[in-house]
Amino acid sequence: MVKLSPACLALIALPSVADTLPPLACEGDTPDWTMMLAGDAAQFSLSEAKEFTIPQRSVAKDRDWPKALTLIAERETAIVILNETQCSSDYITNFPIEAFVLTQQAETPVILRGCCTIVE
Repeated sequence: MVKLSPACLALIALPSVADTLPPLACEGDTPDWTMMLAGDAAQFSLSEAKEFTIPQRSVAKDRDWPKALTLIAERETAIVILNETQCSSDYITNFPIEAFVLTQQAETPVILRGCCTIVE
């Protein structure tokens, strides 16, 4: 039988950020990337599309935003930080959420910036 520590039990009891995060379509440029977030799954494409699970979510202390998501695939991980703020770039205009993705290209760490919109 597995015994959970009080800290693990407290994390399980936290409300899920997924309850407050609708499905999102995100994209960025320089380099080009796309990401779809829905429930406990994500599809992220930088050089090729990959399926990720989202096992962990958190929000800033005593605030609703920014939100952070941990994405895990078979051989890759990423941290996504979402902030509810007007977002634009060279090719995107007036999306409601800004996204930063901390991941890697091959063995090189990268930070990507982009914008997200709610998928209806």
